[in-house]
Amino acid sequence: MLAALLTVWLTPLAWGQQNAVSEYNVPGEVTKCLKSLGSGYLISGKINPFYLRGDFDGDGKPDYAVLVRNGDQQGVMLCLSATPKPTLLGAGAAFNKMKDLNFNAWQVHPKARRVERGVEESKPPALLGDAILLEWEESASALVYWNGKRFIWYQQGD
Repeated sequence: MLAALLTVWLTPLAWGQQNAVSEYNVPGEVTKCLKSLGSGYLISGKINPFYLRGDFDGDGKPDYAVLVRNGDQQGVMLCLSATPKPTLLGAGAAFNKMKDLNFNAWQVHPKARRVERGVEESKPPALLGDAILLEWEESASALVYWNGKRFIWYQQGD
């Protein structure tokens, strides 16, 4: 009985440790960016890799997309080289009418790669920089891209 209770109590702690990210694996630019976001936000190691590097705004300089959590809500913190303040998509902040972007895989979609026509969507966007492909395994996917003013959601599949 005691063993069962300990398992129930310690499992959430182990899960949290499993998703913890060592500060030694976080680029300095990302650490600085996270601090400017404010308290309550943590880098999540739920997905490997926990951050992506690309030129997301098309200015020719490296930017970072970082998997973050705010309580039980997941999202993406974008650290753009041209902007001191991060952009938050999800993790409590609404993006495409969602506050929890609970995707389970992601990757950089290079600017040079053609964007396929999405499900019931208009003409595919012309990318100004690299985009981020968010995937819900065996469910859906979406491309997140910069339109020159803000980040936009383009549904890829259902």
